[in-house]
Amino acid sequence: MTGMIIDARPTSYFLARCAPCARPVRAEMPNPPCPECGRTLRGERLFAVTRDESCDGSCMNAVGPSCSCSCGGANHGRSYGAQSTREETERAVAAYRARIAKEEEKRAKKAAAARSRAEREFAAWSTAAPGRAELLAYLSEGPHDNEFVADMARHVAQLRPLTERQEAAVGRCMEFARRRAEAVQRRAQEAATAAPVPTGKALVITGEIVHARYEDADFGSGGRYKMLVRNDDGWRVWSTVPSALTREIGSGTARDLQGKRVQFTADVEPSPKDASYGFAKRPRKAVTLA
Repeated sequence: MTGMIIDARPTSYFLARCAPCARPVRAEMPNPPCPECGRTLRGERLFAVTRDESCDGSCMNAVGPSCSCSCGGANHGRSYGAQSTREETERAVAAYRARIAKEEEKRAKKAAAARSRAEREFAAWSTAAPGRAELLAYLSEGPHDNEFVADMARHVAQLRPLTERQEAAVGRCMEFARRRAEAVQRRAQEAATAAPVPTGKALVITGEIVHARYEDADFGSGGRYKMLVRNDDGWRVWSTVPSALTREIGSGTARDLQGKRVQFTADVEPSPKDASYGFAKRPRKAVTLA
């Protein structure tokens, strides 16, 4: 609205809206009740910028907290206040609700069109490259303990295609999960068929090193290499790596021992939790087998 500004000041009126009732309210208190449901509303003070423009019906039916016409706020939103007759208020509220319903319908149509467009684009992306169906199935399995994978699952649930880097990273996570599941299944099968670990002094152990790592000492006196050996009969022992095998690591890492077949002598104690698992002490006379 144009025109010369005559005055600008806050008024004693407050405008509020009850969302559940779709009902504007004008009152002379900051937190008026809704005339229909009684809910306490949060009003906004009406500020009037008085101009030399004439006041019309749009000012009477206004719901915003700013008046910019010659009435100085006296008529702004008056249709929703106690100053109007019941018939005037009902007509104004009906017109307001019709306008709100039309706006909501327009927003809903726009959202539906955007959703339909996103579905088409996502469907095209999901079938544009081999392997994406498997990737999407993996993401939909959830819940995922990997935060990145969980985030990507939410991404595709919102019909948002992944970038090439995101897709490649999810593929690596999927492959790792597959290998981990296979390893868990394999260990369970091995444990089910493994013979009980023998116990005693100076037992000869012959098998494969399935895991090896370096462990730091508790009090800084130097760490040791440790290994898990699966005997040819299926039972397993956890042991310090004998010095003869430690020399084979050289400048490499403990992982270099994994997969090697070895034979050594040790004193074996069983685990109280697993009959097929034990602890080898004082490992000695170790040799690598061909």
